[in-house]
Amino acid sequence: MNGESRKPQANIIAALTYNQDEFIRFHARQSIGFSVAWFAIGIVFGVFIAVLPHGLGSLLNFLLTLIDIALAVFWVFLMYKAYNGERYRIPELADIVDSITGTPTA
Repeated sequence: MNGESRKPQANIIAALTYNQDEFIRFHARQSIGFSVAWFAIGIVFGVFIAVLPHGLGSLLNFLLTLIDIALAVFWVFLMYKAYNGERYRIPELADIVDSITGTPTA
């Protein structure tokens, strides 16, 4: 395939997701970084839950559930800030993402 036979929906999605607006790109970078950090927390806790004895594993599983709820609430807060046009930077995570992507810190 040479890429010529794409579905029309793919072109629409590509047009909607690619944007040169720095505000959109900032929130996209931060969202990806937040998702990766959330995933990494889940992996680390999952490994410890799997190798620790049942009592400690259950305690860590409960703690992970609380962390997941807190991160979900924070995610909604971040979406609210983006919707209102605010550039809310997650304190340490935004700096790490900026250094990885090579974008200057705002």
